[in-house]
Amino acid sequence: MKVMSRWGKNVNLKSPLQEYPRMQLQRGSYTNLNGSWEYQITDTNQVPQDNLWKPINVPFPLGSQLSGSDEILLPGKVLWYKKQFSYKPGEYHTYLNFEAVDQQCIVYLNGIEVGRHIGGYEPFSLDVSSYIKYQNALLVKCTDPSDTGEYAYGKQKIQHGGMWYKPMSGIWQTVWLEDIPLHGVHALKITPNYDRQTVYL
Repeated sequence: MKVMSRWGKNVNLKSPLQEYPRMQLQRGSYTNLNGSWEYQITDTNQVPQDNLWKPINVPFPLGSQLSGSDEILLPGKVLWYKKQFSYKPGEYHTYLNFEAVDQQCIVYLNGIEVGRHIGGYEPFSLDVSSYIKYQNALLVKCTDPSDTGEYAYGKQKIQHGGMWYKPMSGIWQTVWLEDIPLHGVHALKITPNYDRQTVYL
């Protein structure tokens, strides 16, 4: 049985989740890449074929209703994402941000590997200043061992049923670009001191 929440019903799939994804350090140079992407599943040693791409809605994970695909990424398979987009590089450094990708991924921009990440629950940023152009091709290669691997997988299981959900893989949080000055602030650590009614920044 499939159930859709009222929030899911109200999502604009052409441009989903357009709000600024980071509560702190909001900047005007913000480009959201959510929306229509393409995907393909291959064997580990294969590369994507031009005629086999299928549409998918990002940032909803493969297998979810809002993604538009009910496929499951099995261990030993590779999930590829493709997105073409225009961008006007500024005078600052350009960072490509992923709020979450499950579980391991390699990111390519215009045919060049720009970064890797392991961990499906944390955001990561890549400095793509040297690679981004006016017209861009973004490729993301994902693998997810689900409950057969060594990483946390929550209540997902390949053999799902009962209390176990079917696996969800790939990009499942917002993807976005921002321009940051060379000596800009990248992160904040705020430590409160209750006794003195102050905070340390």
